[in-house]
Amino acid sequence: MSQEEVGKSIQALHAEIDQLSSTDVAVKEKLLALIHDVETQLENPQDQENRDKTAQYLPTLIEQFEIEHPKVTANLSRLLNTLSSIGI
Repeated sequence: MSQEEVGKSIQALHAEIDQLSSTDVAVKEKLLALIHDVETQLENPQDQENRDKTAQYLPTLIEQFEIEHPKVTANLSRLLNTLSSIGI
């Protein structure tokens, strides 16, 4: 697993965000914030505070979106697994 795979997961999330209805503003904002946190972690892998924040936030998002947004949930799960495999 590599940062390239993380990039692919982020691209997939952006595609899913684009597919969400305009009424899902809160969902979009949460996902964009998560993407920003992941990108920040990739740029600064030694930032333990951001790593901990992302590690706690990602599983919570997966639970929140599991029923209403299964594609988003699948992409988030893939991202979580990829980050875990590269030590983030």
